[in-house]
Amino acid sequence: MFFLFKEEAQMLNFHIRKIILKNGDTRYRAIITKSGKDIKSKTFRRKADAKTWGTRTILDHQENEAKGITPCAVTFSRLADEYMQWWTGKDHDRARLVLWWEQSLGKILLSDITPELIRGALKAKKSLAPATYNKHLAVLSAILDYATLQQEDDSVLEQYIEENPCKRVRSLRVDNKIVRYLSDEEKPRLLKAAKNIGGKFYLKVVMALTTGMRKGELEGLRWKDIDFDNGLALLSDTKNGAPRHTPIPSVTMDELKKYREIGNGLLFPSSTVNADLNPQLFAAG
Repeated sequence: MFFLFKEEAQMLNFHIRKIILKNGDTRYRAIITKSGKDIKSKTFRRKADAKTWGTRTILDHQENEAKGITPCAVTFSRLADEYMQWWTGKDHDRARLVLWWEQSLGKILLSDITPELIRGALKAKKSLAPATYNKHLAVLSAILDYATLQQEDDSVLEQYIEENPCKRVRSLRVDNKIVRYLSDEEKPRLLKAAKNIGGKFYLKVVMALTTGMRKGELEGLRWKDIDFDNGLALLSDTKNGAPRHTPIPSVTMDELKKYREIGNGLLFPSSTVNADLNPQLFAAG
């Protein structure tokens, strides 16, 4: 379906294209055309909404023309160059990310960059880590924020954009859980600090470092679970629910024998011993 709007200097029209998604849903894309070239598009669930948007867009354009308002003529490629000349940050990866966006959006006018267009460009990054996706989005948002600053500057005569379309694009959720491993330099310092504290605290640290047991596994360990003859620990409450035998090195077993008990008691029943290791221990020694 085509809709034609005639003007003295140019001819604008828009047409609506029906789209069938992979899940069977239907969408309607309104495409604005100027002199036979597609310049802007937007997709809707309802055909009536697509028609309303197309008509409104062209009427707004005609109104701006009548008022003498110059439409945006700044391409993203030009904006990216201006931004890099203006930017004074220290992010060494910034230039690469700006270049990536310039290759994706280069010749597109700023006024034609929509949230849908941004989401489409970012699809290539969805298979990577969420933090990578979010960083690409953040860099684009910074570039377009610069464009809105130019728009607010009375000394700048050209038309940029008044709103940043990135504000309507959601970032991905990032798992902030960080797995922390001790370095070869930290391990001796931790052992020295724990030895100064002494007692079962030192034993717990030694067992954690030499057996790989998790904190919860150590705290649930009972004396009946220790096989002193074969140097093994039976872990019944593991992460995956399956019991397993964990070897205990001889140096750790020698320390363990100093506190040997018989029965069902916990190896580390003290709340003090079961507390999390204090990061300040690494500064000791």
